[in-house]
Amino acid sequence: MLTLPLDLLFLFAITTPLIGWLAQKVDLPRLSGVYATLGILLSAFTAFQLLLQTLGGVVPPTPTSGLFNAYFDLDIFGSFAMVIQIGLGIAASIFSIQYMRSESGSSLYYALLIGMIGGMVGVVTAADLFTLFVFWEMMCLTSYLLVAFKNEEPEPVEAGIKYLLMSSAGSATLLFGISLLYGMTGTLNFGGLATALGHATPGPWLYIALLFIFTGFGVKAAIVPLHTWLPDAHSAAPSPISAMLSGIVIETGLLAMVRVLFTALISLQTYWSMVFAVLAVITMTLGNMTALVQDDLKRMLAYSSIGHIGYMLAGLAAGTVVGLTGTILHILNHALMKGTAFLCAGAIIYRLGSRNLADMSGLARRMPKIAVAFSIAIFALIGLPGLNGFVSKLTLFVSVADVNLAWVGIAIILNSAISAGYYLRIVRVMIETESEPSENLREAPVSMWFPIWILAILIITFGIWPDLVFNIAERAALAILSMT
Repeated sequence: MLTLPLDLLFLFAITTPLIGWLAQKVDLPRLSGVYATLGILLSAFTAFQLLLQTLGGVVPPTPTSGLFNAYFDLDIFGSFAMVIQIGLGIAASIFSIQYMRSESGSSLYYALLIGMIGGMVGVVTAADLFTLFVFWEMMCLTSYLLVAFKNEEPEPVEAGIKYLLMSSAGSATLLFGISLLYGMTGTLNFGGLATALGHATPGPWLYIALLFIFTGFGVKAAIVPLHTWLPDAHSAAPSPISAMLSGIVIETGLLAMVRVLFTALISLQTYWSMVFAVLAVITMTLGNMTALVQDDLKRMLAYSSIGHIGYMLAGLAAGTVVGLTGTILHILNHALMKGTAFLCAGAIIYRLGSRNLADMSGLARRMPKIAVAFSIAIFALIGLPGLNGFVSKLTLFVSVADVNLAWVGIAIILNSAISAGYYLRIVRVMIETESEPSENLREAPVSMWFPIWILAILIITFGIWPDLVFNIAERAALAILSMT
């Protein structure tokens, strides 16, 4: 029997509030943050061990978690996704130690953060749709509460309610689609669904199930036109949570979609492939075009995340090993790039007290560590050669070109050029001469810039030596396609 990192994550999630209470008694405000970070680090160590084992082919196919009766299927796809989720969680938790120091109820914040990570891990490692849905709801519930965590301000509360309403509707839609599949097959296990539906003639109820499942996952993934909650939630949330939401939470919606569509519903690929292609172009174009007119830094980054979801959808439209490899690789790269960008934005807002881009002139001289790391993330998001974003975008372009979807590839190139318009605007503001120097604009504390630079170094590393992760992403894609 194999124990997943879920055990450690939920153990620390449950005990973090107790540590927070103790921290108040001994006047150590950072204690709960340090404790939570330790728990996530231990979970990451376990997750990385499991990834190495799955790469070596030595993990049992249906491990069970010691704290849960649910079943999990730990293949390379799930273990690689799990490492990305927990890895970005480490950066967010370290950053939060100083960022959330003066906030009341910080121990609850860390407990919710760990719970959200645990929910994501459960989603990508679930062996059946029931287990997936339980952890999906856990991920959703904790993310609602984290968006609205600063409940003394109206903006986070309003954003949290909007997020709650749209995601609840999406979850209900997803549950209905799952129910239809169970009614047709009598099983919720992915392997059983693949066997039952693999050679079946598609009927109207199967099409309806596909529509409802796609819509349910699409809300969380912020696929246009189901994206309207994202800009409000990501800009109103605490910046480390914005990094998690944009960096990996919305991508978990895509990961779940990959697991279900490429196993249970692969017989309908000829139908949903073209839908993905059209939605990919619409999503990337709307996200990037809307980001062009934003003056709020976090809102700009939020809209750009919608654009990148469009790039990832292009790989699913291709439906090949190369396409899935590109999508999985871009999920990793986007986690690093957008995690860096949102944490940099958080450090700037922490010092400046403003999200307005115009107020950030002269940043490069006052906060050089943050400015350089932010610039690295920006150039990677554009797709500059030598950085990780270029590799995954190129892979996605090749994948759609190979299946006669060259128009989607052209859209990727054009949207990368469009995105340069607002990304380079950030760089220009950071290096321009400040008109009224702000006394608050000084370098961020080490606990903020340290995790930022770890992510920035990985952006460069995976850009120069892409084979370090490309081969793993390719094997993850093969693991999914081999189930069909």
